[in-house]
Amino acid sequence: MVNAQGKPGPNSGWAEETSLDVQWAHAIAPGAKILLVVAKTASLNNLLGAVDMAAKTKGVVAVSMSWGAGESSGEASNDSHFQVPGVTFVASAGDSGEQVEWPAASQYVIGVGGTSLYLTTSGNYSSESAWSGSGGGISAYLSAPTYQSPWSGLTYRGVPDVSYLADPNTGVYVAYNGRWYQFGGTSVGAPQWAGLIALTGGLKNGASGAPYSVADLYTAAGTPDVINSNFIDITTGNNGPDLDDNAIPGYDLVTGLGSPAAVNLVPALVGK
Repeated sequence: MVNAQGKPGPNSGWAEETSLDVQWAHAIAPGAKILLVVAKTASLNNLLGAVDMAAKTKGVVAVSMSWGAGESSGEASNDSHFQVPGVTFVASAGDSGEQVEWPAASQYVIGVGGTSLYLTTSGNYSSESAWSGSGGGISAYLSAPTYQSPWSGLTYRGVPDVSYLADPNTGVYVAYNGRWYQFGGTSVGAPQWAGLIALTGGLKNGASGAPYSVADLYTAAGTPDVINSNFIDITTGNNGPDLDDNAIPGYDLVTGLGSPAAVNLVPALVGK
C-alpha cells in the first residue's frame, strides 16, 4: 500500500516477496533503476492498477509480476494492461505443479516456469531439471498465439514460455529482516527474467501492442526441431503424473523453451 508520502507502507505478508524481487532483479541487472510499485490490496483491480503505473512510468522496459490466479473465461479482456509499446511483461507461472495461472497465460506476457538447479562443489553449473512444483499446462480459454503454435503443436496457449531456478531446495538467498533466507518458487524467476530483458535495453513491442517481445524469445530459440545455444533445454523432470507433464527436448509444458543461457541470449536479443 502507499502512504501519504507516496512510499510503500508496511505489509508483513508481502515483505519477503518484495525483498526477493528487488534483490534478484538487481543481482541480474545491477545497473538498472528499479521501480517498486506496491498495490493497495491483492484484488485484481489493484494489482492491475499497480501494473499500469509501472508500465507507464518513463524509462521502464520490463515489468515483473510475481503473482497469479486461476484462469477465467474473461481473462483476455484484461490484455490491454500488457500492451504498452516498449514494455515487456513477465509473470511467474505458479508453484502448485500442473496448472495454468493468469497473467502468465496471456499471450502478451512471458510466463516463467521453474527448475531445480544443481551446482558443482566449486559453484559452477552442473545440471538442471524440471521442478515438480512448476506451474504449467494448456490454457482452457486462450488460443495458441502464432509465435508459439509451431513449437507446441497446440490449439490453445501453452504455459510457460521459459523457465528459471525455482526449487526451494536449490533456491536463492535473500536478505530479510537482518537474516539470510533461502527462497524458491517461480517468483524467483520472474524478476530475474525481467532483469535479463533490462540488460537488452528492452525487447521490441510495436505501437499496435502486438506481442513481439514474447515472440522474440521463440525466434531467439532457433527452430522447433532444435533449441539452440541461447537456451538450456530442460529434458528431465516433471510437474505431474501425465505424459504432458514431462520435460522433453524442445518446448514443453513445464519449462517452456528452457532456462536462459544468458551469455548467448542477451547478445542475441540485443541484435534481434
